[in-house]
Amino acid sequence: MDKKSKVWLLYRGIAEHKYQTDEEAFQALYGEELHRASYRKLKNDLQAKLLDSVLSLNFSGTNYTDFQKAYYETHKEWVTIRYLIGHNVNTAGMILANKLLRLADKFDFTLLCLDISSYMRIQYSLRDSNDKRFISANESFNHYFEIYEKECLAEELYTSLIALTVNKRASNKKVNIIANEHFSKIWPLMQQFQSYRLQMNGFMIGLIKYSTENDFSSGLELCDKAIEFFSTRPYQAKVPLQIFYYQNVIFHLQLKQADKADYAINKCIELLEPGTFNWFKFYELYLTLLIHKEDYEGAGKILNEALTNTRFEFLPDNAKELWLIYGSYMNYLNLIGVGSQSDISKFRLAKFINEVPIFSKDKSGMNIAIIIIKYLYLLLEKKYSKIIDDVESIDQYCYRHLRGPGTRKSFVFIKLLLLIPNCNFDKDQIIIKAQSYLWELRISKTVVVDQMHEIEIVPYERLWGFALNSIFPPETVA
Repeated sequence: MDKKSKVWLLYRGIAEHKYQTDEEAFQALYGEELHRASYRKLKNDLQAKLLDSVLSLNFSGTNYTDFQKAYYETHKEWVTIRYLIGHNVNTAGMILANKLLRLADKFDFTLLCLDISSYMRIQYSLRDSNDKRFISANESFNHYFEIYEKECLAEELYTSLIALTVNKRASNKKVNIIANEHFSKIWPLMQQFQSYRLQMNGFMIGLIKYSTENDFSSGLELCDKAIEFFSTRPYQAKVPLQIFYYQNVIFHLQLKQADKADYAINKCIELLEPGTFNWFKFYELYLTLLIHKEDYEGAGKILNEALTNTRFEFLPDNAKELWLIYGSYMNYLNLIGVGSQSDISKFRLAKFINEVPIFSKDKSGMNIAIIIIKYLYLLLEKKYSKIIDDVESIDQYCYRHLRGPGTRKSFVFIKLLLLIPNCNFDKDQIIIKAQSYLWELRISKTVVVDQMHEIEIVPYERLWGFALNSIFPPETVA
């Protein structure tokens, strides 16, 4: 590509984030309205050049696993073979196809194996008339076709289940009923066929089944089975291992077994590339785990590492907001003296609320964490009149948005916090009336929204103690 051409200038401008919109690129490269058509042609030319370069991309770098490298290289080689076949170079094509089939089989590329087997079946029946090899190729085709059918079934069952959970189109109970039905269908097939795609979708259905029925112990066992399967493949199955080690940590948190998650945490760190989207997602969970273990210094380091990563600015807005929410809790912990005093920042509550518009609308989700931290800051700053003014609106919020079983624990905790103003800040009354709420908190399970972002960033029982200490000297709180 000519480095003086407009195509090159457009490419560099996009790659270096100089142009965020078409209008910015047009103004920089042309500027005059009469050149609109020229700009559209320029975009098409750049797209064509980029598409032409795809097959020449080098995937041999260390950033790719052997599985990823094999995926790109085998499919690229199959395109080459089909090109040879199209030009009647069949002898070379057959030699390469046989070799490629063995490699594709090793990496569980079922559809590619099916396509290659189909070609070989045609070749041995119509062109070479080799009965023995035709029978072998036909058996191979039928073998991969059967696996492919089961993979497609698993994918259909999983994606239909996921479609129900998007935007909460179905109740948790309904999702669980369907997940149980789907898992009962797919589990026997998982014992019969050791296919990456089948196993991946099947285990994901199982995770939904156990998560929606709060059977976290069985969920842990399923994660162990998934990890065992993908760890013993003849290639590095990095993505599924990331998923199931990550879910292992979540289940330990839900079972209040944060201390037992260390191995899975270390495996996630080993598998994830710093600065990637999944790395940030894992660090959200890691920070929560450290807080639950009361390792506030470690949590502070994780927060700082995430916020200072050069890729942070490229995260979606909702992901950035999550880190702001975590930061608000860490700053609160620092202010009350349990975190690192050196990390105390100039936190402004009003500014924070304005910076989290997306999750402020998530009424049954992360907005719960926002309401709680706002209330705790008001207590800490002894703005009791503001707290009293907010009691009615918070109470209505609880009854409108937190009455479901999935938000019951948060409902109980917020009602517990409202006891403070409702009891006129009287310590004895608060402690007496709090007992029933505290009992329910102790027997409740940790709430995780969509298996991704934990609302209960700091355990509620611990936050209750911090809240009381904000208004009463610690030695006077029973």
